[in-house]
Parts: sequence; structure tokens; C-alpha cells
Amino acid sequence: MTRLNTTRFALSVLLASSAFAAVIPAQAQPMMGDMGMHHDDSRMHERMTKQMEKNQADLKAKLHLAASQEGAWNTFVQATKPPAKPIAQGVDRAELAALKTPERLDKMNAVHLAHQKAMETHMKQRNDAIREFYNHLSAEQQNVFDAETLRGSSHMMGPSGKRD
Repeated sequence: MTRLNTTRFALSVLLASSAFAAVIPAQAQPMMGDMGMHHDDSRMHERMTKQMEKNQADLKAKLHLAASQEGAWNTFVQATKPPAKPIAQGVDRAELAALKTPERLDKMNAVHLAHQKAMETHMKQRNDAIREFYNHLSAEQQNVFDAETLRGSSHMMGPSGKRD
């Protein structure tokens, strides 16, 4: 009798888990987008911009800038703002659909190279602005800047400096 109860229990657990597994994808459908996940670029951009502004305000407070450094700070903030719109253009899916596979591969490669070039240009301008601002800082301020920006560049790492 015990073996029969165990079998019934196992069967009921299996049925319940199967029913649960069938319900999950149905519940997830409203969240699904073209890429298989909910994605809102404008909201994400807004959150990132607010976080960046907060980080810059914190950095400015820690640097204790002199009045003579305000111009350099403002130039730095303007030059390091993320672009308001995407750096490179997306791909027109209808145009891709009309192409044969080799042509589509060439088109995708060309788009990738253009995006990579635009990113390199943006990063160079940003890095030049950071170097210019850094040169306006005192040695003590440079130490603060070094410590604060190191922490910011390791946002994917834990307190130990290793990936979480």
C-alpha cells in the first residue's frame, strides 16, 4: 500500500508541475517583444541618464572644485553625456528580407563596421574630454577622481574587484 501511495504522490507532483510549466509561458507572453523580452529603450535611457547625473553630482562634491575649475567641469560633463539618439542606424528588416543570404551577410557586416567606427569616434572624443578635465585637477583631486572612476568602471564586479 505504501508503494501505491508514493506512486500516486509522485504522479500528482508530476501533473501539478506540468500544469505549472504550461501556465508560465502563457503568463510571460505580455512581456515578450520582438527579441523575446520586454525592452523599453527610452525608459532605460532615462534611468541611465538620471543615474549618471547623480554620479556626476557625487563626484563633483567629492572633488571640491575651485571656482576656476568650474568651466573645465562643465565642458567635461557636456562632452561625456551619452548620445541622445543611437550612435549608428539600425537595420531595416524589410530591406534585409529582400536580400539573398550572401548579400544579407555583407549588409550586416557593413552595418556592424559602421557602428564600430561610430563607437570608436565617440569613445575617443569622450576619452579626450576626460583627459582634458583630469589635467585641470590638483594631485589630490586626481587621486579622488581615480578612485571614484575606478569604482564606476567596475559596476559588474563585486567589492572584491572580481566578477560576481
